[in-house]
Amino acid sequence: MRSHSNRTIAGAAALTVVVAVGLSACSSSTTTPSTPSGAAGPKTIKTLQFVNPLPSVSVWKQISDCISAEAKAKGIAFTESGPPASKPGDPAVMIQQVQDAVAAKKDAVITFPASAAFGPVLSRAQKSGVLTATLYGDGKPESGATVNAGVDWGVIGKEYVDAIAALPGQHVVGLVAEGPTGIGKSWTDGVEAAAAKTANVKVKATVYIGADASKALPQVTSLLTANPTIDIVASNTGLMTQGGVAAIKSLGLRDKVRLLVINNDNGGPQAVQDGYAIGVFLQDLCDLSKRTVEGLVQASTGAQVPLVQVHDIIATKDNFQEYIAKGWN
Repeated sequence: MRSHSNRTIAGAAALTVVVAVGLSACSSSTTTPSTPSGAAGPKTIKTLQFVNPLPSVSVWKQISDCISAEAKAKGIAFTESGPPASKPGDPAVMIQQVQDAVAAKKDAVITFPASAAFGPVLSRAQKSGVLTATLYGDGKPESGATVNAGVDWGVIGKEYVDAIAALPGQHVVGLVAEGPTGIGKSWTDGVEAAAAKTANVKVKATVYIGADASKALPQVTSLLTANPTIDIVASNTGLMTQGGVAAIKSLGLRDKVRLLVINNDNGGPQAVQDGYAIGVFLQDLCDLSKRTVEGLVQASTGAQVPLVQVHDIIATKDNFQEYIAKGWN
């Protein structure tokens, strides 16, 4: 993804992210969101507001368009808000817009929890009778999410290892994550646990780049210089991709070290096409967006909705164009 979209999905990283990643202080889980004491009972959703962290960024515009289309199909009036371009992903602006949506008596709100401060705000929204959905939150009761949609980063970590283990020979892996907590820790824990169960994948070291793409080149360079046996560098943030490719070039390690990257922006598919990456982690974000709306509709009947899990794939040179053509990111 481009710089701002990668700071948010985790995700996406964001993904992002989908996938994004540097804005997120949350880790994913399969926790079933719960309706807190004092919240309203079953209700009909007639109005829905999406508080979009990055309305002008392509991947988040896609998410918004898909939420809007599903809302329209269900007869729900849709509105969107978000921080101005001068304050991309600003949590304070987004929180105020969530509060404004509650004051306007919207039936449901969808947002990305860009900081820990969203939990109390969304919990108060629930108590006011507003159904809430988070994209790439942690889904815990204190998150204030009636519905949470995204990924289980521990599971994604295993998918990364499966892709590496399928390659012939022994592999020593270096990891690049956002940080040692939250999404970064969930993903690295998943990778390390899965690698320990293989006969040909070993995790050697981990470095962190936060939400700063400019740190990717020096951190990957340092990782490879300090650990010359590493032959795969894997990351769950698209902010790593371009710096990772640059590090491989500057160290003269083409064909000796390859990447495993995320997202179809910020150079992911190009790295695969050019042979610098073995694959790119892609997500069907439009489908996830639509199922998030469906999750809110289910929750409006009083049902508890488990994690709305994104459909994903680690695409290779043989098939990544197929998935990008279908709108996966």
